[in-house]
Amino acid sequence: MYNWQFHIIADYWPVFLRGAIVTLEITLAATILGLVIGLPAGIARMSRSPYVRMPVSVYVEFFRATPALVQIVWIYYCFPILFGFQLEAKTALIVALGIHSGAYIAEIVRAGVNAVDKGQFMAARSIGMPHLMALRRIILPQALQKMIPPFINEFANLMKLSTLGAIIAVYELLQESNNLIATTYRPLETYTFLALVFFAITFPWIWISRRLEHRLQRHA
Repeated sequence: MYNWQFHIIADYWPVFLRGAIVTLEITLAATILGLVIGLPAGIARMSRSPYVRMPVSVYVEFFRATPALVQIVWIYYCFPILFGFQLEAKTALIVALGIHSGAYIAEIVRAGVNAVDKGQFMAARSIGMPHLMALRRIILPQALQKMIPPFINEFANLMKLSTLGAIIAVYELLQESNNLIATTYRPLETYTFLALVFFAITFPWIWISRRLEHRLQRHA
């Protein structure tokens, strides 16, 4: 019978707190970068011009079809070979996760816009409203309501993906936990507590997303 000793791990709570703060910083920064990339990419993917639509579609499909871990390692190790300068590990992780998230956010935007009744867009165009103005004033405000729940889910997903930063020695929650195991020799307690910490910081976002989704469905 295994002798659990969580009191040993509890003495190191500042380690988990430090890791949690770094994880949240990475997640927030990557989410902002993902929105900056994904919002225009989602609009561009619906363009009638193949010269606009096709490159964006290649980006979206490529980054959705390849593992985030490979993208992180490529940006951290291959970037300096190609461009001659090294990104700091935390910066490389944020850039990789932001680009990865941007591909998913682009799909969220496209799905949200397509979910709005096309008759409203046609009505706006029939009264002489330009294409972009109709999109900005009529379609996007309605689509945004449908996008919020999946945006929150993407934020929670990025929080979990941030653990991949341990592979390039970013001191987020997983890396801090690995260092703690080397000190305490208590891997079961450490990883169990780590799982509980992640549950505590991600589940509220998932719950909020579900509540918003149910509310939007009731008012649909």
